[in-house]
Amino acid sequence: MLTTTHLIVAVFLGMFLTLNRNEWFVALMFGVLLDADHLFALPRYVHDNGWYAILRPSWDDGSGLPWKSLLHYPVGAMIVAPLSIGWRLLLPLTFWALHLTLDWVQIASHAYSAVVESAVLTIACIGMFWITYSRWNGVRDDGSLRGYVSHLRSRTSEVFGRGRVAT
Repeated sequence: MLTTTHLIVAVFLGMFLTLNRNEWFVALMFGVLLDADHLFALPRYVHDNGWYAILRPSWDDGSGLPWKSLLHYPVGAMIVAPLSIGWRLLLPLTFWALHLTLDWVQIASHAYSAVVESAVLTIACIGMFWITYSRWNGVRDDGSLRGYVSHLRSRTSEVFGRGRVAT
């Protein structure tokens, strides 16, 4: 799956688990930054296949050369499990397994990977919205969905409207 999908799904799970600052670092490192290993294979891949090939669902160039590190396979548990024990957290193992699961879903649904990825991304975004709404509603006596959307709209214009000069 795309790195953006890994990010959104990892953020959704992190929000669901209400992680603290240190836990967020570990979660994003094992859930998203694991894909940084693709950058090492990118120059060879582009040289052999051209820039347009990056947009294909599969990055298999037929060369037999790896474009994924050991951490992208189940055998990577030999590295991640000791780190989980060392950090006394199950988070590295959880988010690494989430990353592998998303990659497996993409491979298993290769013919429909764009549709499946869109569905996963949509569900994660809806889940993130629902979590933030539930938390916002928990601190409000009269918290309605309409009130929450109004709050989001005013907060967004407040954040992005700073620095604008009224004409």
